[in-house]
Amino acid sequence: MRLIVTLLLLSIAASATAAVYKWVQPDGSIIYSDHPPQDDASPANLPPVQEIKIAPPPPAPPEPETDNQTKQTEATGYTKLAITEPADDSTLRVNNGQVSVKLALDPPLHEGDSFSIMMDGKELGQGKSPALSLTNVDRGAHTLQAAVKDAQGKTVISSSTITFHLQRTSVLQPKRQATP
Repeated sequence: MRLIVTLLLLSIAASATAAVYKWVQPDGSIIYSDHPPQDDASPANLPPVQEIKIAPPPPAPPEPETDNQTKQTEATGYTKLAITEPADDSTLRVNNGQVSVKLALDPPLHEGDSFSIMMDGKELGQGKSPALSLTNVDRGAHTLQAAVKDAQGKTVISSSTITFHLQRTSVLQPKRQATP
């Protein structure tokens, strides 16, 4: 596509530098051409050709930090931590506000390390199990992130942040009755 635009602009620029002639035919119509068909054709004074400058391409995205990830993986031995349940951008309909969270860690948790769960940017607690249950979660959108922390409390690896939406029935809603 870029090549076609470039060739088109070059052809327009080349034709813009050539002389343009104007003459009037016997019926009164005016003709413009780059080749004079008659001796009475005169060069036409045209306004300058409008130039459209093509914007430079956007900068390339930064390279992923594979060296840092490789160093982190070599130092800790962990290659992957992900939240598998609830799914990212999922909607849960749970009236008691209980949300099950499941984590996937590769390789399994080392001795002395523990999982840490953060919801909406606040740490909820730490534990050794990759499955836990959050209780009495308010309705609305929430973010979850998991991390593995060593015995000193330093984060070793963390998961991507996911968002889930919890829908609960409100006491402010009128009771719904089944229609006969």
